[in-house]
Amino acid sequence: MSPRTAAVIVTHNSEQFLPELLASIATQTQQPDVILVIDDNSTDSTIEILNQHVISVHAATTTATDKTTRIAQNFVQGVQLAMKGGAEIVILSDHDDTWHPHRVQHQVAFLDANPGTAFLASDGNTTGTQTIRSTFPVPPHFNNMTPAEQWRYAAKHSIATGGASALRPSRLSTLAVPNGWLHDRWWSLRAVREQCMAIDPTVVIDYRISPEQQVGLNTNNQGNPIKWVVQKFTETPTTLKKMRDIANLIGEDKATQ
Repeated sequence: MSPRTAAVIVTHNSEQFLPELLASIATQTQQPDVILVIDDNSTDSTIEILNQHVISVHAATTTATDKTTRIAQNFVQGVQLAMKGGAEIVILSDHDDTWHPHRVQHQVAFLDANPGTAFLASDGNTTGTQTIRSTFPVPPHFNNMTPAEQWRYAAKHSIATGGASALRPSRLSTLAVPNGWLHDRWWSLRAVREQCMAIDPTVVIDYRISPEQQVGLNTNNQGNPIKWVVQKFTETPTTLKKMRDIANLIGEDKATQ
């Protein structure tokens, strides 16, 4: 029987965090049918730790040099492998977070109750009383906004964090992510355009913020206005390229009308 749910994790020198993540998966009230790991050239004991569990480990195939594109392509590879194995629902996970015990059960139940949803963005704890959603706020009525209102908001704001999200990949027209984009940001935009995006206020993970973080809340400089401005200035060429990518995404809709 084909697995119905798959967890997809991307690792890179993850020995410090993996035991806690894997322990949290082991205590789920509903286990994923399969755990797929895409390992991106780890040189520590990551592979040895993974081999101690019933996990399908695959070497990353991306040849991209920038970390953003590499991360996105690693997740694309993992989701494609999950689909090839028959998975209908994919639980996305960063290597350094921990899952709340109800995570899989909750997200699968949500997607079952909403078969038109392709991308489900749940919430996660960050520090103290703060959550992912308090850092990247989304209108509480987002799911009831018109498609045009959702697009106007999503185009300007990050509305999903991959580590707290679940995906029904067959509902998206394509999983391809343009270079320079993170998978969660691009998939959420595509899902909004294809009217299959859902925001979920339920906290399903503890999101780790650490100096070792490659991308995420620790790297966006939102708390330091000067660093944020400098970062945005250096990102100008990438921003212009992303504007073209968004224009192409909008153009796909017009071409099918």
